[in-house]
Amino acid sequence: MRFSVLGVLTVRHADGGFVPVRRRKHRQLLAALLLRANTPVSGGHLTESLWDAAPPPSAEQNLKTYVHTLRKLLSPDDPRSAPITTHGAGYLITLRPDELDVLVFQDLVRRGRRAAREGDLETACRCFEQALGLWRGDALQDAGGSRVLDRAADHLTEERLSVLEELAELQLHLGRNAEAVSRLRAAAAGHPLRERLQRQLMLGLHRSGDRAGALDAYQRFRKALVTETGLDPGRDIQELHRRILTSGSGPAPPASDRASRPAEPRPAPPRQLPRDLAGFVGRAEELVRLRSLLAPWDGGPPHHVVAITGPPGSGKSALAVRAAHAVGRDFPDGWLYTNLHGATPGLRRLEPLEVLGRFLRDLGVSPQAVPDDVDGAAALWRTRLDGRRVLVVLDDAADLAQIRPLLSVPVGSAILVTSRESFALVDDCARVRIGELLRTEASAMFAKLIGAGRAAEDVRATGRLIELCGRLPLAVGIAGARLANRPRWTVADLVERLEDERRRLHELEAGDLAVRSSLAVSYDLLAGGAHPLDRLAARTLRMLGVLQVADVTPLMVAALLGGPAEEAERAMERLVDAHLAECDEPGRYRLHDLVRLFARERAALQDPEETTAALNRVLDFYTATAVLAGTLLRYPSHGLPEIDLHAVPAPLTSREQAYEWMEEERANLLSAASQAMASPGERTVRLGAALAIRLHWHLLYGHHVSYMLTVNQRMLEAARRLGDRSIEALAHNHTGVALCARLQLPESVAHFERHLAISRELGNAHGEQRALGGLARSCFEMGRYEEAVGHAEAQRVIARRIGHSSGEYYALGIIGEAYHRLGRFDQALAVLEKSLSLSRRDGNVYQQGSELEALGELHLSRGEPALAKSAFTDALDCVRTIRMVAMESYLLLGLARSCRLLGELDQAAAHAWQAVETSRGLRDSNTEKKALAEHAAIEEARRSSPRRAGPPQAGDPERLRLAR
Repeated sequence: MRFSVLGVLTVRHADGGFVPVRRRKHRQLLAALLLRANTPVSGGHLTESLWDAAPPPSAEQNLKTYVHTLRKLLSPDDPRSAPITTHGAGYLITLRPDELDVLVFQDLVRRGRRAAREGDLETACRCFEQALGLWRGDALQDAGGSRVLDRAADHLTEERLSVLEELAELQLHLGRNAEAVSRLRAAAAGHPLRERLQRQLMLGLHRSGDRAGALDAYQRFRKALVTETGLDPGRDIQELHRRILTSGSGPAPPASDRASRPAEPRPAPPRQLPRDLAGFVGRAEELVRLRSLLAPWDGGPPHHVVAITGPPGSGKSALAVRAAHAVGRDFPDGWLYTNLHGATPGLRRLEPLEVLGRFLRDLGVSPQAVPDDVDGAAALWRTRLDGRRVLVVLDDAADLAQIRPLLSVPVGSAILVTSRESFALVDDCARVRIGELLRTEASAMFAKLIGAGRAAEDVRATGRLIELCGRLPLAVGIAGARLANRPRWTVADLVERLEDERRRLHELEAGDLAVRSSLAVSYDLLAGGAHPLDRLAARTLRMLGVLQVADVTPLMVAALLGGPAEEAERAMERLVDAHLAECDEPGRYRLHDLVRLFARERAALQDPEETTAALNRVLDFYTATAVLAGTLLRYPSHGLPEIDLHAVPAPLTSREQAYEWMEEERANLLSAASQAMASPGERTVRLGAALAIRLHWHLLYGHHVSYMLTVNQRMLEAARRLGDRSIEALAHNHTGVALCARLQLPESVAHFERHLAISRELGNAHGEQRALGGLARSCFEMGRYEEAVGHAEAQRVIARRIGHSSGEYYALGIIGEAYHRLGRFDQALAVLEKSLSLSRRDGNVYQQGSELEALGELHLSRGEPALAKSAFTDALDCVRTIRMVAMESYLLLGLARSCRLLGELDQAAAHAWQAVETSRGLRDSNTEKKALAEHAAIEEARRSSPRRAGPPQAGDPERLRLAR
């Protein structure tokens, strides 16, 4: 396997095939590991590489998920054989020196420098040339974005420049001036303030006989240096400039091909570019790329077709005009411009023959001589451009057919196109895709429109407005224009209007500018298209407005459309090509917020029965897949209200796939369930409730308590609207569980009591015993141990009567824990071991983990740290098997205590700190405090008995420091 970071991050198999790493976070993680290949990388460094200093609460779990995904990408058949291994609290990627281009680069540079020191200049040159040949662009080109990775990329760039300068020095010494100059031109243009590069370029040009070029290089350097820094050039380069000035004219440069041809009388070159916008901000990276394509740093010919593509309102036209003005002097024979009206509301788009005729006349062809057929006009177009350097800007192209006859231009001229289409089928077309602005860029644009002082009056409101505009230049510009014309409005006034999603598109109108009409043009082009795929894409966009989720997959879209997944995927890809949808990773699509609102408006215009049927199909699919995932993950499923499901679930076949699907879709599932339960249709509401119920165990195991409370509040409201007491009872139970996990114990008791009352009213014995179990747990957590035993005994009786074994050993577990707290250690041990035996018999891994944790705590109280350590270790294996992250921090804390009492202080400290980090990731401040206290106790033990080893003796006071 080969890895490359000196340019776009790439991974290749041994056979040369690419390994796609499409998600940005995955690329950033891989880049961070590769930059420290064969060296362990801490979790903290990786977290900073991905999120700077503001990681999300779930960063640690996200990191684990990303590592797991990378392993699967690198070794799909056996992820464990991937070169990424866990190393302490971090990770390590192990590679041979020839498997990573950075390692090869560094080795070649070392060999080159050694050869130069030994006087073998030819070998040194060869090594440096090979090292520079490994570069395919800027380092980490698509994997940067954080301060850590950007600093690493800057360091690599500095290394590259240093090697280039060393190579140029050797080539100039050997008299290979032309070779040196060919490399130095591009580098000097890209780094105009780097004095050593500029000095080498001047020397190479002068020695090649281009004295004028050398003097011109000095003037460019001096101007750039004074403009940027206010400083004068250094003494060495000034001295070189003086020597060149006094050395005579030197050999004349060779005449160019164009200069050797007979002069041809031509009219004044056209200068048709629109005025460059004074308020233009941002797009720095895109401008650099456009300049490098249209006016290459090495002086080579421009790329003949460059397309700026992006969604409606992203500022394609403004960027094209800015880029065209920036490179205008490189096209001395003319700047041609036309607006093709491919997406202009109310205007007919221009035909190819119209554009060719207009441009030919602008280039001096008489109107009578312009051919009246496209082929003839295109041939004359190519003839007129031959030998000229003309920049042609084709703004707002509808599609490839509109401009195809103009694209084949002779070398030296360039076509710059803007379009909402992707232009993926244009041969040798360089595409520069733009989307939303960076937050800083959008803020700067907004401040220019309304004034920096006004924008700074309420920074929070300004930031919120930028996000509500989706950071699209058109939307930000309209918002700024509205405020500029309403001096008495505050930014917060407009934010309040934009917060209402139903009127946001209406508010984003100013004069003849409107986000809605801009989006409508793209939609109408698809809806009225001749190709069936275009019309299907338009229908898909409408239907996507039915469902309020963050992103979609082909299977979900297929359910929405009521068709095959292959057709759904083609429709989504067409929307991506039209820049009405975005694809951040293979098989997952999302709509920009403003496009989503537009889609929702279009959905509202459809037949309500059609939209309800589409929503129900998706809910059916989601619920059927959640049922399958829960079965594979062995989540408890007893007592759930039945509902007829007709959809074929996603093809999940393993616990791993089931867990990944539940995690990837969690936010969408919650959103869909909440939307459904607020809908008017009864089946839709019941499907939403069924989906919410199937999410319960996954949310509980993952400690997503806030989500549990929100979705169950919606379910409670829906159940009351339906008058369905069974769903109401479950909503009370699930709310009680969430409140108990949050230690809001009186509130949890109230919900469990409502669950108990409804279950008894319905004669639902299963619900009754489950409510009693909830009451037992809440009472236990409140320290009411005798009361907890009473509720648990009652649960056990009912569970045995109805044959519900998991209810029986759940009750036994609580009884055992209560006996422990009551000081009845022997009884607690007997009950907990019985509960563990029953749960092992049934293969209930969740309950095994719970009982083993309780046994661990009991063994600590009995002064048996070795047995406690064994129990906690087994429990940790159980909860990691079922991915119940909510219990991990407790168990790590128990392991830390056990190891401390055994004198294994290094292990104890590691477990304690893991408990701290895990509880922080879960925002569990209670366990975090206990883990920090335990860590302090371990450090105290280190100081007081640094040589101590082995378990404590009977009566050891350390046994008393066991408060949970």
